[in-house]
Amino acid sequence: MTETLAPAVVPLRRRGPIFTEKAFYLEEFYGKSLLFAVVPPIGSRLVEFDALVKTLRELRRNQTRCIVVAAAAALPKLTQRLGRLCPRGEVPQFNPSRGRRSRPYPPDSAVAAIWQRLRAGSIVLAATAGGDADDLVVFARELASRLRVFKLLFLDRGGGLTGPDGNRLPFVELKRLRRVIASERTPLRRAIIRAARLALEDGVASINLTAPRDVYEEVFSFIGAGTLFTEHQYGDVRPIAIDDFEEAEALIRRGQDEGFLLPRSDEAIAALLPSCFGYRIGDEHLAGIVSLLTEPYRRERAGEITALYTLTRFQREGVAQELIARVLEEARERRLRYVFACTSEERAARFFSRLGFRRVSAKEVSGVKWRAYDRARIARLSIFRRDL
Repeated sequence: MTETLAPAVVPLRRRGPIFTEKAFYLEEFYGKSLLFAVVPPIGSRLVEFDALVKTLRELRRNQTRCIVVAAAAALPKLTQRLGRLCPRGEVPQFNPSRGRRSRPYPPDSAVAAIWQRLRAGSIVLAATAGGDADDLVVFARELASRLRVFKLLFLDRGGGLTGPDGNRLPFVELKRLRRVIASERTPLRRAIIRAARLALEDGVASINLTAPRDVYEEVFSFIGAGTLFTEHQYGDVRPIAIDDFEEAEALIRRGQDEGFLLPRSDEAIAALLPSCFGYRIGDEHLAGIVSLLTEPYRRERAGEITALYTLTRFQREGVAQELIARVLEEARERRLRYVFACTSEERAARFFSRLGFRRVSAKEVSGVKWRAYDRARIARLSIFRRDL
């Protein structure tokens, strides 16, 4: 078990029901509009809509507006699977090959029709004539851009993107998309990524690409199951606000559950929150967290770096390094003499060594740290210090 542990890649695995994370996303999506693009040939099998229907049911209860675009051929199975969730009335159909040269597109009348249906119920279906996947992708992108939806989700059987090593790319920012497009082999996948790039440039906040069976996990979990596209590289590090405390506490508990952080009581976690810095991805969730604890060590003008944790989705994106860089900046502003961190994991030790920390003995950091501390556990710790 660790005092604080540098992030490491955790094997992706199926988890049980996600409650805390889902609550954060539901709060994020409350009153917002999400557009789901069901890319053909999805829809030939009824089971392919199971995860989507489960997602829509949660979002409707949350008063999130949902627009689902599917090919006309997929409508019978989609409406059957939706059951009572299915909106009443005729589903509007669009021919993406017509009218795209005129602006605005889709025209005002189409936007007004979608809004009237959203006012009548929080789920709206729209269909594209024919079964051409490229046409649906382009139309969904145009519609998402015109409506400036909060999030656009492409559901494709191929799921999220993978890198040259075969591992999933959980996160891609706008500036990398052209390179990613060139690496894709199939025209449809290139079209989806191109559509994601154009939607981001048009002001859509974020785009997700995921397999239909994984859409629930992609929407409601921090780890996700597909690829998230955003405009900016990542986010920024800043002290967390009190409205972030609940989310930060959940991150710390997640780190404890995964074995990355030392188990703490509710009181101990509460004591860390006022000194926490968070890495926030745009307007979405915290991607990482760290605490610079100084109050116990104020006489020595020292600070302890603890509760460092980064979500799996962003562990390869340099978030942990940026958190530490911001903490060191803060420590200098507070005129601290030094900061220190403790870990029992070798990979965490390598992490701190790479960042210029030196390994020291327990006597070289504040003795306050070791009050009522188990001596046997001290012997198992690697202690790192950085003078400022």
